Amino acid sequence: MNQQLTDDIHQAVAGVLRAHGAGLLSRAVLVLEVVEEETGELGLYLATSPVDMPVWDRAGMLRYADLDLAGQITACRLGDDAGEDEEENE
Repeated sequence: MNQQLTDDIHQAVAGVLRAHGAGLLSRAVLVLEVVEEETGELGLYLATSPVDMPVWDRAGMLRYADLDLAGQITACRLGDDAGEDEEENE
């Protein structure tokens, strides 16, 4: 990927995070779904910042995000089930 594009993406994301009080962006892995304008074909765009981030760091960050999302989904489902159990006991 183009170094300038990576730098621009990093600055844009860092600016948004900073504006919302999320702190400083040290590194990032972005997975974006893109649509080819002429054909409508879908594809994935994977960007890392810094651009030379080792593949094992990228994989680790993606795995961490996956586990975090799975945890949030599980918590929501358990929360919904707990609410149903309380209603049944009343």
